[in-house]
Amino acid sequence: MRTLPLLLVSVAACSSSPKPVAPPPPSPAPSPAPAPEPHMDKAPPTMSLAQTGIVPAWIDKSADPCTDFFAYACGGFTKTAVIPPDRSSWGAIQLVQKDNEEFLRNVLEDAAKNPADKLGTYYGACMDEEGIEKLGIMPIQPLLDEVGKVKDAATAAHAIEILHSEGITPFFDLSAEQDFADATQVIAALDQAGLGLPDKKYYLESKGTLPKTRKAYQAHMERMFALLGSKTGKAQAANAFRIETALAKLQQDEVTRRDPHAIYHRVDLDGLTKKVAPQFPWADYLKTLGIPSVTAISVNDPKYYAAVVQMLASEKPAALRDYLTWTVLRENAHDLGKAWVDEAFTMEKELSGVKELPPRWRRCVHRVDADLGELLGQSYVKARFAGDSKSRAVDLTKSVLAAMRIELDHLPWMDDATRTAAKQKLDKMAYLVGYPDQWRKYEFEITRTDFAQNVRAATKWEMRRQLNKIGKPVDRNDWQMTPPTVNAYYDPTLNEIALPAGQLQAPFFGATFHPAVNFGSTGGGTIGHEMTHGFDDEGSQFDASGNLRDWWSAATKKQFGEATKCVVDQYAQYEAVPGVKLDGKLTAGENIADNGGVKLAYEAYTAWREGKNVPRSVEGITDDQLYYLAYAQSWCEKITPELLETMAHSNPHSPAMWRVNGVVVNQPGFGPAFSCKAGTPMNPGKQCSVW
Repeated sequence: MRTLPLLLVSVAACSSSPKPVAPPPPSPAPSPAPAPEPHMDKAPPTMSLAQTGIVPAWIDKSADPCTDFFAYACGGFTKTAVIPPDRSSWGAIQLVQKDNEEFLRNVLEDAAKNPADKLGTYYGACMDEEGIEKLGIMPIQPLLDEVGKVKDAATAAHAIEILHSEGITPFFDLSAEQDFADATQVIAALDQAGLGLPDKKYYLESKGTLPKTRKAYQAHMERMFALLGSKTGKAQAANAFRIETALAKLQQDEVTRRDPHAIYHRVDLDGLTKKVAPQFPWADYLKTLGIPSVTAISVNDPKYYAAVVQMLASEKPAALRDYLTWTVLRENAHDLGKAWVDEAFTMEKELSGVKELPPRWRRCVHRVDADLGELLGQSYVKARFAGDSKSRAVDLTKSVLAAMRIELDHLPWMDDATRTAAKQKLDKMAYLVGYPDQWRKYEFEITRTDFAQNVRAATKWEMRRQLNKIGKPVDRNDWQMTPPTVNAYYDPTLNEIALPAGQLQAPFFGATFHPAVNFGSTGGGTIGHEMTHGFDDEGSQFDASGNLRDWWSAATKKQFGEATKCVVDQYAQYEAVPGVKLDGKLTAGENIADNGGVKLAYEAYTAWREGKNVPRSVEGITDDQLYYLAYAQSWCEKITPELLETMAHSNPHSPAMWRVNGVVVNQPGFGPAFSCKAGTPMNPGKQCSVW
């Protein structure tokens, strides 16, 4: 289903899981002077550095914090850590993920002993490699048979209908989406799709290792066709790659897609069938997807669908069959036997630098989390997010919200009319914390003997759940990540933050941590980060209710653009790998959120600590220094060069080093905290300031 950078803005580069359900806690307007929050301070009056939540061994005291703060806060980690061969990065986030995976593995292995347990049945089928091997390509044969019937544009359109109904998305896809113009309603949304590489740049540009990756991808395609038993695999791969390249030329780039106006064109069914792409059988398509009565439809780019229809008419049927076959293969290979899984992994190695296929159990844990996430998440919440964990996180959220409300009064680039509307948006911002209050029931049948069929059943059920939202009021209690997820997000159409329980774990958050550490890591790096997304280059275009509406004055918009340009230009100078710089425009929203979140949470902490008996120094490190160390250590990470380059080409998040050093150079409190002289690399004098 469609997930745009605009619609789900997360703190890390993780993908969202199927959407769970939960009523949000109430979000009252934050007070400019927050009352003491007893839940946030369980830290002992005297403590060691290790007890604060900081990892002392990760600090490299030989590094100068005023020259390279990432090296100072994380050098002890990066010098000794080794990226496991089955991962492409290793750091604070991955350590929590590993711990979660091992916990969930134990839950699932226990469940697998019970034949009646749904989680155990799903996991057991996934772990049954012998059974999967015996089935061969039988699970996808019906889809390949449908593709084999393509002999013209009409039969190609029918094949697209069938594949889309199975969650396979050649050319484009359709999903349920909140109407940008009316945030109370859900409509159908068509969006571009159908590429096998991460971004259109991989097909059209030649910087860095893009040409090498293109060649590797084409060779991979040929081998996949050979696994299918084809004797003309090279020609088939060439056809499929040529069509993907043609689609890449037609599709919007990710910077363009950061503008919500560029991806929202409500044409409705009548306009779609009569003006945008009249040659496509839209009525049959909607009927096949089970939503025949839908009339409210938006498209990301009307020209794209007209071009796709033209492609269906002009391409030779054999080429269309090759492209559609390829799409079936690449989207299902992970669910088939070993040869298919191994071949699919070759592209993961190319793009991420991971050296070994993750063990079967870990892949199956992720599969269960993706397809039965709220059922699996219940055990996780009981063990890892019990007691007052939720209330402590809510308290921290309220404190950062209050700091942002105060900050709105002091922004030099925002005029009074816009400031009033911004406060209304902030006051209406909702937050989901930890887990749903009502757990979803997964109403589809699964079997212990056919893993691929289980995946198919789960995919179709989730698709049906999503499409059934169309034409109905928006459910503002719908989570978009599962409880064990180590991530968070802000949704501008809901004006809502979500903080899964998986993100609210050590080393990011702890009941007995020094409050400065909780504020620095979770308050700034997560809560403040997500909060500011409501006012970045994308989020600022949606009002308090989530409607796409121009609520900023012209003068405010101009000055905001100037402040944002400073951040864009700053990050465009940073290299991901030698010779490949970050895309300042693509990463603008995330960089603004990083910078703003850390500044706001620092202000929240300094206001919160007034009158409280919190340790102001631990082993010679002040609480202000603890704050910035906590933020930096949340991004301690080693990343393979391959993944760093892939991120530079396609990811809206900056690499870890720049999420630290690129932020602290803009923090008014950082230089004084570490006594950095003006003109040092981490206190350069000129600071970019949006928030």
